[in-house]
Amino acid sequence: MPATDAPSRSPAPPKPGLRGDLAALKIDRSQGRRPSWPARLAWIVAGLALLAAAAGAGYWAVQDRLFPLPVVKADSVRIMTLGQARTTLTATGYLESRWQAAVGAKVPGRIANIPVEEGDEVKAGDVLAELEHSDLDAMLASRKVAVARAEAELAEAELNLQQAKRDLAREQGIFQRGAGTQATLDRAQTTYDAAAAVQQAQVAAVEAAKAAVVEAEESIRNMFIYAPFDGTVVTKDAEKGESIMPGGMGASSGRGSVITLAKLDELEVDTDVKEDYLSQLHEGQPAQVAVDAVPDRRYNGRLREIIPMGDRTRGIVKVKVSILDADDRLFPELSATVHFLPDEAEGAEAAQQKGVFAPLAALQGEGDDRFVWVLETNRVRKAAVKPAGEANDGLVQVTGDLVGGEQVVVNPPPELQEGAEVQLAE
Repeated sequence: MPATDAPSRSPAPPKPGLRGDLAALKIDRSQGRRPSWPARLAWIVAGLALLAAAAGAGYWAVQDRLFPLPVVKADSVRIMTLGQARTTLTATGYLESRWQAAVGAKVPGRIANIPVEEGDEVKAGDVLAELEHSDLDAMLASRKVAVARAEAELAEAELNLQQAKRDLAREQGIFQRGAGTQATLDRAQTTYDAAAAVQQAQVAAVEAAKAAVVEAEESIRNMFIYAPFDGTVVTKDAEKGESIMPGGMGASSGRGSVITLAKLDELEVDTDVKEDYLSQLHEGQPAQVAVDAVPDRRYNGRLREIIPMGDRTRGIVKVKVSILDADDRLFPELSATVHFLPDEAEGAEAAQQKGVFAPLAALQGEGDDRFVWVLETNRVRKAAVKPAGEANDGLVQVTGDLVGGEQVVVNPPPELQEGAEVQLAE
């Protein structure tokens, strides 16, 4: 039979009924669906963005290697006093009074009264504390009675002496007239001599009784603790009812002192200086004292004494610096910093004046065209300045566009330009 083409199959007609309806809903997947034009455009844009980002990253990576940012160092602009700027040496220490004493009693006893409080100003001779002394009061009264008795016995002895003197004179007159005997005259003389001896003994007894009274009064005086000099009560080391003992070092032996007294108008700083720097100091050298508790004030000082004794374990020497203009805001044991100044330092008033000080290495230009590079974030700007004094310890006082607190570039590269981006050295 001759070959014939196979007849093409056409979809079977839907079957009648519910089964035919469901067959008509079947999806024909024989042909694929192509994406729409907006979707293809979105994919193209996303691809181009990725290529741009990669190109940008590569550009900056290459630029950082080929054109690196200038690496600079920065230092701060300071607001300081002239005294601080001219400092040759700085040392820390604590305030103390040149005249300070832990005042106690000469004898042991129990405290009966303390009439002063911390912060009270007292004069030399004022009573700081009183110990119990009722037993001494009784002894003093007894000794005063003994004085009165001795004085009465002395009066009796003087009367006896006067009578013996009269009797002796009478017997001498009778004997001279030849009416008396030698024996009677001798007895009168003996009676007179005995009365004189008794009178002298009674005089000594009165003096002894009076001395005993003075001794009792001095013992009572020792029960009072007096201020040895004018000053301020810094601390109360004991309270009423406590026992004290001279040289006491603890509760087992009793308190050693009752009051700590200090002259607050003669304060000084007790500080330590390294042996290496001792050659930079001498007695009478001016200084400025900064006290942490008084941040708004700088006090004028002077090196009073270099203690001639070193500490070989620490390699230091103790130095005393007197404060010349102390006020009522200062008191012992406050921490302080001493700025030693050169001898040719300005006067005290000028040393207190504040100014703006910039690192000398940050100044650029010549003459009146001096400027500094101020670092702001990671870029620099030019700020005009004018030196107002001589440089000291790498700093110079300036006037101009700086106000203090700025970060300036030190030893900047010569190619630095206004607004240039820089990298801060680590």
